[in-house]
Amino acid sequence: MRSKARRRAGLAAALAATIGAAGVYLWLNRPFRGFPPPSVTVEFQIGTSTREIFRALARAGVIRNARLAEAEYRILHPGQPLLAGEYRFDGKETLEEVIRKIVAGEVVQHVVVVREGLTSRETFQLFVDQGVGTFSGFERSAQETGLLPYALPPGADLEGFLFPSTYRVTRSTPTRQIVQRMTEDFRRHFTPRMAEEARALDLGVLQAVTLASFVEKETSIDAERPRVAAVYLNRLRGGMRLQCDPTVIYALQKAGSWTGRLRPEDLQLESPYNTYLHAGLTPGPICNPGGASLRAAVEPAATEDLYFVARGDGGHYFSRTYEEHLRMIQRSRSNERPPNSHR
Repeated sequence: MRSKARRRAGLAAALAATIGAAGVYLWLNRPFRGFPPPSVTVEFQIGTSTREIFRALARAGVIRNARLAEAEYRILHPGQPLLAGEYRFDGKETLEEVIRKIVAGEVVQHVVVVREGLTSRETFQLFVDQGVGTFSGFERSAQETGLLPYALPPGADLEGFLFPSTYRVTRSTPTRQIVQRMTEDFRRHFTPRMAEEARALDLGVLQAVTLASFVEKETSIDAERPRVAAVYLNRLRGGMRLQCDPTVIYALQKAGSWTGRLRPEDLQLESPYNTYLHAGLTPGPICNPGGASLRAAVEPAATEDLYFVARGDGGHYFSRTYEEHLRMIQRSRSNERPPNSHR
């Protein structure tokens, strides 16, 4: 009789434990949100312990109880590591949903839009502003010219070869991987055929990309790009200085003295990037050009133009002679006057 009573008591205790465990499991896995809407973001660095991960989730209001949640994870997800990264939680989620998200590494994706004509420094700043990488890390990666199949001169970096596009990255994406992705995009847009077209113009790849960077900075009108490229090529062939204002601005930026306004005295700045003082192309690109400017550099317009000047509406007046150019300058200035002004 006593043995039967003990067995019944043991069964009752086991049943109670089972019911209790089931109750705890159901309690833990009821959808929960202990943070104010719309969302909360929790980030775990590489090396964060499992215990601290669940504590951080509890502090953020993502889960109810850190200790019980950790116990469930260890029992139900053996051998499945919790992956470091940045996670966003938008609404009520069960503990299982939270754990599976972190086990699967469903980290936050940051969308970085890199527009045409940015320098490498400006490009890197876009990523850093979203908490992706460090500026020093990007600058180190930009020295890895081996990411390109072209031979660049000593001291060159990847300025000009970081293709403008939209990039989806995470805060844990290595800077080198981002830079490599940008150079791969460049190679897809600057094809081997375009390299051949550049050689037919007596331009190496670096020279063609440098010319494309001038075009990118000078006009945003696609139809004008081949004509702008032709002007610079015609001046190169004629032994004329290129006198490209954006190159002086780039030189000032490199010297840390750009004020946002180009002054006459700036044209005397001693720099290999000052095309008012030095003949030929600059040592390298002055920005990262887009596909249209790259194409224009190797497929310039068939024109004898040697000059152009902004006409005040985003476009330019083009001229073949200096006398005509002077007339276009006067025309441009008259366009800039208010409608009711006196001449």
